[in-house]
Amino acid sequence: IEAILGGFDERRDRMALGLVHERLGRYRRAAGDRAGALAALERAVELVPDDPTLERANVLAALAQATMLDGSFARAETLAREAMRIAAACGPDGDAIVVHATTTLGVALGWGDEPEAGVALLEETRPLAERTGDLDDLFRVYANLTTVLDHVSRRAEAAEVAYAGIEASRRVGLETVYGNFLRANAADSLFVLGRWTESSQISATALEWSPAGVAFARPIDNLAVVEIETRAGELAGRWLGQMLVELETVSDAQHAVPIYRAAASLALWQGDHADAGRAASRGWDVVKDTGDWSLIAKMAATVAEVDSMAAGDASVRRDLAGLAAIRTRSRTVVKAAHDAVKRSGVRATIGSRRDADTWLALASAHRDRLEGRDDPAGWDRLAQAWAALECPYEVAKARWRQAEAILGAGEGRAARGPARTALEEAAAIAVGLDARPFLREVRQLANRAMIKLPAAVDDLLDATDWVPSGGALDGPADGHRDGHGDVVDGPLVAVGPGQATAPGGNGVTTSGRGGAAGVDLSAVRRGVVGPAPIAKGDTFGLSRREREVLSLMAEGRTNREIGERLFISQKTVGVHVGNILAKLRVSGRVEAAAVAIRLGLTESIAAGSSSGR
Repeated sequence: IEAILGGFDERRDRMALGLVHERLGRYRRAAGDRAGALAALERAVELVPDDPTLERANVLAALAQATMLDGSFARAETLAREAMRIAAACGPDGDAIVVHATTTLGVALGWGDEPEAGVALLEETRPLAERTGDLDDLFRVYANLTTVLDHVSRRAEAAEVAYAGIEASRRVGLETVYGNFLRANAADSLFVLGRWTESSQISATALEWSPAGVAFARPIDNLAVVEIETRAGELAGRWLGQMLVELETVSDAQHAVPIYRAAASLALWQGDHADAGRAASRGWDVVKDTGDWSLIAKMAATVAEVDSMAAGDASVRRDLAGLAAIRTRSRTVVKAAHDAVKRSGVRATIGSRRDADTWLALASAHRDRLEGRDDPAGWDRLAQAWAALECPYEVAKARWRQAEAILGAGEGRAARGPARTALEEAAAIAVGLDARPFLREVRQLANRAMIKLPAAVDDLLDATDWVPSGGALDGPADGHRDGHGDVVDGPLVAVGPGQATAPGGNGVTTSGRGGAAGVDLSAVRRGVVGPAPIAKGDTFGLSRREREVLSLMAEGRTNREIGERLFISQKTVGVHVGNILAKLRVSGRVEAAAVAIRLGLTESIAAGSSSGR
C-alpha cells in the first residue's frame, strides 16, 4: 500500500488516495503501529471530500474505531455519529457502515455517562449486523457488547454473551478466529467472578489453534494470571516473557497494562519488590496519558501496592530519601488517577464508575499503609464494596489487609477475635479459588497472631505436589480485554494447533496436581508457538555464570533458589542479576527472561549444563 501511494496525483485522485490511506490505516493497526494507523486514517479523512458519500462515511467510521481503541472516547463518539448520519442518508448501501460506526459508538457511550445506553445500542445493532452479512462487524458487536457489560460490572452477562458469540462463530465456521477472541473476553470476566477453573479451560481451548499477534495472545495472558495467583511459579514467568516479546511491537495501554500488572503481581509473590516496581512504573507510563480512566484506576492501585511494599523495604534499610521518593510518587499517581476518573464525568452511581472508584479506594488504602495510617475500617469498607461488585478474590485480599491492620493496631489479645473473623473469610475464599500464594500469606499472618485457621488451609498448602517459588507477598492481577473488546482488522497469521484440549467432549486433560484450575497447563504451554529465536550466537557479553543465572531467571527462580542451585550466596546472585540487566539493557527480570527466550540462551545453557550440578 505504501509503495503505490506515490502513483497518485493528490489534486486529481483525492478520493482514491483517501481510500488507500484508510486501508493503510487498517493494516498498520493490525501490525501494531498505533500512531501510524491514526496518522493514515486522519489523512484519509482529510483527503476524501466532505460530501455525504459512502466513501466519506467509511473513512469517518474507520477513524472513529481507531480513536476509540486509543481511548479517546469523546472524539470517537463525535466521529461515529457523523459516519452514521452520512451512511444512513445513503440508503441500504450504507447499512454496513452504520453497523460499523454504531458498534464503535456503543463502546464510546459505555465509557461515558450513559453506559447502559451503550449496552442497549449494541444489543439493537446485532440484528442489523446479521442482516448485512458482514461477519467482521457482527462479531465486533458481540465482542464490544461483552466489553461494555464487563465495564459496567455485569460480568456474568458478559460471559453469557461471549458464549453465545462463540456458538454463532461455530455455526459460520469461524470459531478459530472470532470464537477464540470471544473466549479471551469471557476469560477476563470469569476470572474476576472467581470462576478460575472455567477461565483457564476456556483460555486453553482458545490455544488449540491461536492466530499470532498480541490481540490473540491474550489467552496466554489469562492463563498466566491464573497461574500467578495459584502458584506464582516458573510457568507464569515463561508466559509473561512471551507476552513481553509481543509487546515490543505494540504500545497500546489496553494490551500492555494487564501484562505489566501481572508481571508486578508475580514479582511481589516472589519477593522481588524492585522488579515489581519496574513493572508497575512501565504500566503507569503507558496508561497515564490515555483517556481510559477505568484502566488508569486499576494501574494506580497496582502502583500504590508495590510502593507500599517498597516503602517497607526502605524503612528497614533506614533509607529516608528513598522512602520520601516512594511516598511522593505514590501520592502523585493516586491523585492523577482520581483526577482522571473525575474528568470522565461519569456519575458515581454508574457501574463502571463504582468499579473505578473501588480501585481508587484500594490505591488510597495502600497509600495510607505506606504513610503509616493503616485503617481496619477502610479495608472493611473495601471488602464490602468488592463483594457488591462480585469480585471474591479482591474481597479476600481486603479481609487479609483488614486483619493485618487490626493486629498492627497494638490492641493485644482483644484484636484476635476481629482479626480471626477477617482471616477466616479470606482463607475460605482462597481455598475455594486455590489461591495458594495468597493463602500462604494468610496462614503466616494467622500463625504470627496465634490464630488457628480451618484444617482445609493446611491440607491445601501442605500438599506435596506444590512447591512455592519464593517469598510470597500480595499482588493483584486481573485480565483486561483487548481494544475495548474490538476485533482488530487485517489479515491473521495462523500458527499450528497445540496439544491442549477443551472440556466436555473437547477433551481438556486435567493434571494430577491439585491446582492450576484443573487444566493441564504444561500441555497448554506446548501448544503455544512463541516468537522465533533470533541471533542465537549473540550472548550480549554475558559470562558463562551470568548465562546460567539468566537461564534460572527465565524459569522464574528467586535469588535464593538460584543461589542454592549454583552454590553461591544470594548477594552474589544479586550482583549477577544487576550485571545481566545492564548488559541486556532491560529494566527487570521478566524482560530479561523474555530476551533469553527469544535468543535461545536458555536452551544453550540447558544443553551444555553438567548433570553434576
